[in-house]
Amino acid sequence: MGEMIEDKNLESDSRVFESGQTYVNLPPFFYAPWLSIIASLIAIFLLVGVNDATLLEHYSILEALNSPTLSYKIIFVLGILYLLDIQLFQRNKRKIKRQFEQLNYQLELAWKQKAKQQARANTFSGQTDKLKGFISDKLLEFIEYDEKFVHFKGIASEVRHNGVISYDKVTTALKKAVEQQRFLSIYEQEEQSSNEEGKLSNQTLNALAQYQNALDAMEYLWALLDLSTADNMALHIGNQLIEREEHYFQLQLDAEKQMDITQSIPASPTFHPQLSLLLTLSLLSNDQEIRNLIALSRINHQVFEEAFDFSNEQFSVYAQATGELLGNHNHIILLLENLIKNAQFFSSKAPFKQSSDRVVICLENSTDADYINCSVYNRGPHINEDDLDKIFELGYSTRRNQKHHGKGLGLFFSKQIIDGYQGKVEVENVDSVSSQIELKIQLASGEIKKLAIESDFSENRPRARLDANLPFETEASYQSDIPFVSISNKDNNSSAFERHIREENPNQEWLIFNESHLPILRVVVKTTKRHSTLKIKPLDIKGVRFQINIPTAASLLEE
Repeated sequence: MGEMIEDKNLESDSRVFESGQTYVNLPPFFYAPWLSIIASLIAIFLLVGVNDATLLEHYSILEALNSPTLSYKIIFVLGILYLLDIQLFQRNKRKIKRQFEQLNYQLELAWKQKAKQQARANTFSGQTDKLKGFISDKLLEFIEYDEKFVHFKGIASEVRHNGVISYDKVTTALKKAVEQQRFLSIYEQEEQSSNEEGKLSNQTLNALAQYQNALDAMEYLWALLDLSTADNMALHIGNQLIEREEHYFQLQLDAEKQMDITQSIPASPTFHPQLSLLLTLSLLSNDQEIRNLIALSRINHQVFEEAFDFSNEQFSVYAQATGELLGNHNHIILLLENLIKNAQFFSSKAPFKQSSDRVVICLENSTDADYINCSVYNRGPHINEDDLDKIFELGYSTRRNQKHHGKGLGLFFSKQIIDGYQGKVEVENVDSVSSQIELKIQLASGEIKKLAIESDFSENRPRARLDANLPFETEASYQSDIPFVSISNKDNNSSAFERHIREENPNQEWLIFNESHLPILRVVVKTTKRHSTLKIKPLDIKGVRFQINIPTAASLLEE
């Protein structure tokens, strides 16, 4: 029982100590047997008094106490008192011992607390040194960046100052060469008018493209130098738009009066955003279809009066016939180039690869045709919500890995160009969502089968099934002994299509897109002598999309 009390006291004392209070309730370090001493003095007085006749005469109480058994009584009482004193002494001894144990325990806790504080102080001091080093490195980096930026602006200003004459000579020569080649191309096209297609040869298109590409490269370089020397890019672009806007209004007014003032205007005040998109893609891809479209557009701008789309290993492009934009198309090229390069970088960071992964670029009119909408999508990791408002800041970059660290310039330049055009830019994280799509399969017997395909993304991997009673699988399949004739869908949430399965081409593969032109399903048809098989694989579209809205030239005229 005594040990339990001691343990409880130790625990309570340790709690008091750990809470920061001081334990000072100490017992006396010695025990005086006052009870035994006083009783012994009284016993001596009584024994001496009863044996002294003189004292008996003066103190009647001694005579009353005098008896033959008095000595035994006194010895008995003294013995009891001595035992009591011994017990009190032992209790006090145990209490002192317990207190020393408590003090030793407190000292041990104190040393442990001191060791912890020392270790914590060492840790914090190390972290402080690391933080100081990190801050100093960042300051040096930003100082170096500012110096490089100022130095680059100085070089660009010098090049701009001394390169005006050379630029004029080169562009003048290239423009003459382009005009001559364009005249030869038109002549060749007239000579081949008997041809049903009336297409130019690749050799002619390539010859025209070489001169035009050189001219485009010079103008693009000059536009970059022009922007790099501007103190405020957005304001600089806005001022250029105001100048082009006056020319555009004058052209519209004189067109109504049936007058020709094109000679007084140095350059066309508007341009087709489709051409800017194609020129941007030509900087990032060697696709021949892109170069052919660019060459045809140089000869006849009516190419952009109809929608076009194409896809290669890098891009999926959907471009509608949109209104023209004011200004310099090189600014839009720089804008799109930065956004597409950013999309290409983060496409490589996707958690798993799909054969359908592309950078999806859409160009279309807004609902009221006052704006053109351009979106650039990549399938990659989402952007943190805290970073969405920072990615357009100068020097802020999310492109970080062991070999590459972005400088935070590309998206900053993009935002400045959009502000100069008085446009808007939005960034959104795209998620893969579960959906249902109905496919209609027409068999050779005339029968029509309807398949309700349900996709699911609950486990971060796309899965599908053809029946609610079946489990989800990475790939759903349907097999028939009767050959397929056609496959179509009429779902509102996806692009409508109809594919005919012919005998000469029984094996086909294509993608089903949603309303944002993002691939959500891959369909594969395989036909053998025994049966036909339809395989459907859902696709993950988790990624990031940049959406840009820029007012058209016609919308400014209406205002």
